Amino acid sequence: MALQSLGPDRRHASATGKPIALGDPPSDVGPGLLERRLHAWYARWLRPLLPRDIDQQRLKLVYFGWGYWPLLKLATLPLWGRVTLLVQFLRVDWHVLHAHRPNEIASVCQALAARRAQPGEVMVEAGCWNGGSSAKFSLICKLGGYRLHIYDSFEGVEPLGSEEKRQGHDFSGAYAAPEAVLHDTLRRFGDPSVCTVHTGWFRTTLARHPVPDPVRLAFMDCDSAKGTEEVLSGVAPRLTADGVVFSQDYHIASVRQVLCDPRTWRRLGMREPTITRLGGHLASLRTASA
Repeated sequence: MALQSLGPDRRHASATGKPIALGDPPSDVGPGLLERRLHAWYARWLRPLLPRDIDQQRLKLVYFGWGYWPLLKLATLPLWGRVTLLVQFLRVDWHVLHAHRPNEIASVCQALAARRAQPGEVMVEAGCWNGGSSAKFSLICKLGGYRLHIYDSFEGVEPLGSEEKRQGHDFSGAYAAPEAVLHDTLRRFGDPSVCTVHTGWFRTTLARHPVPDPVRLAFMDCDSAKGTEEVLSGVAPRLTADGVVFSQDYHIASVRQVLCDPRTWRRLGMREPTITRLGGHLASLRTASA
């Protein structure tokens, strides 16, 4: 693991917070000088002392835990509710190995909590691993009146094609965990009452059976361009007028190419989205139906 993320190491694309024009050549911006130095110091002196991934994740909360501070500004929740949510999220971080940063989760929660759910509106999570993010999303969904639909094969990342492997990101088989692990995480740290779990590869779930409900927000952690396209095909056409899609894979060149290609959105019958690179590996996409 590296300092760049709480969970297992992934390549990093630093945040700019600026919209990205579709059709522009996707770029891969690395971490800043300070973060590179901190990572080098961490890798040399601290990581050898912490052989367990979960212990490394706990240590990183000292640096990354501050990314949750936007939760304390959620105007739709009373102060006690914001503090309780923060404590619950930190509890997940302490016990469940995952591969996201607190500031990424905070950005998603800010978008979802901007208003309460209207009848039938849902959130979609595509890719859940051990359920760390699922538990957090279930809590914010419960507070906002949303249902959470969780999609995962529970067999890890689908084997990648030669082109994606050539670009240097081969997560084939990574992030596999039994479905029972997800249910246990939800039971211990989240709210299973708002969750529906869909088991299978994205090509057999979302690509064949698009979400029937209005989608207020979708969170994609597919680790592949193919998976991203399959998720979009089942989610994007059902987005609400103010719906937003988050990709936690914007650091992966092949995924960026899919998201930044106008042809992707024409195939979906959608207007081209506004893409904003956020903290960590996260980017937001705001679209509208054509």
